[in-house]
Amino acid sequence: MHQLTKDPNLINSDTATENSPKRSFTKFELQRYLDYCSEATALVGKVAALYSQSLPEETVVRAVNEIEILTTGLSRKIWQKLIILNEL
Repeated sequence: MHQLTKDPNLINSDTATENSPKRSFTKFELQRYLDYCSEATALVGKVAALYSQSLPEETVVRAVNEIEILTTGLSRKIWQKLIILNEL
């Protein structure tokens, strides 16, 4: 739920209510945050791949594949937010 404050569509929006979460990031800070998130997901995928090299069991390889699918999906969503942010 804390990711609701990181929506690039709402960076310049005046639609906040009294119960809306505080959006304290500037455009630059939000872009930097999303860049770091993208790098973190890439690192998780790479660590999982390295782990599977040392344990080439079927269950480990399957788990690593699932982790890579998950991190790729997360990275895609992060980059979509970055594109939206850059179009503002």
